[in-house]
Amino acid sequence: MRTYLVTGTDTDVGKTVVSGWMAFELASHCSVALIKGIQTGVADGAQADQTVYAKLTAGRHMTLETLISLPDPLAPAIAARRAGRDIDIVELAQNCRKLAERHDVTLIEGSGGLLVPIDADGHDFRHLAEMANASIILVARPGLGTLNHTLLTLEAAKAHGLSVEFIVLNGIDFVLTDVQLENVTFLRERFPDLPLITLHHAPDLGINGLHPRLMVGTNDWPGLPLSSSSLFQLLCG
Repeated sequence: MRTYLVTGTDTDVGKTVVSGWMAFELASHCSVALIKGIQTGVADGAQADQTVYAKLTAGRHMTLETLISLPDPLAPAIAARRAGRDIDIVELAQNCRKLAERHDVTLIEGSGGLLVPIDADGHDFRHLAEMANASIILVARPGLGTLNHTLLTLEAAKAHGLSVEFIVLNGIDFVLTDVQLENVTFLRERFPDLPLITLHHAPDLGINGLHPRLMVGTNDWPGLPLSSSSLFQLLCG
């Protein structure tokens, strides 16, 4: 039984796509639960992440759950206050653990980044990861500015005693720009023992257009194609 919190260096870095991709690939090897812990911004007909999950994972059997939904597109603590609700992080973590008990792998997608506030008592997604017994999968942009955001998130995770399984640079070009290549090189040299996955998005191909690759050395671009069995070994081996 393994549990992972999929968090980002920022909002809109592609956590939902990365979560759906991992769930789709893992479901051919084991039982999977894909959870949106706290969904905000679902007013006015906005598409919920669980709807995106269903599209991305079509053809695979798994559990899809959204545990808390709030209307305003804001940090959970603020969205809950504006909705007149309180988020009970203990109950939220318990519900995550209950789902995890019934599955080999449970993926919990966070909201925004690791330090995004969940409640008025100062809890954030570091605390949820700790209480749900989850390791971290970090999704980041490949372009300029990502090094600062990535290093800060890794530092915050380490300071809280959380294990980071790997980094995903999401949305990388097939032919890397100079910035992307330098960012890949920097992260591999700085963290040689931390796996780095890159995802390129081919238009309109869904899961089949993501082209995941695994960086296994310090200067090994374009790395190796990452199969579903290799992803399973990374997370469950």
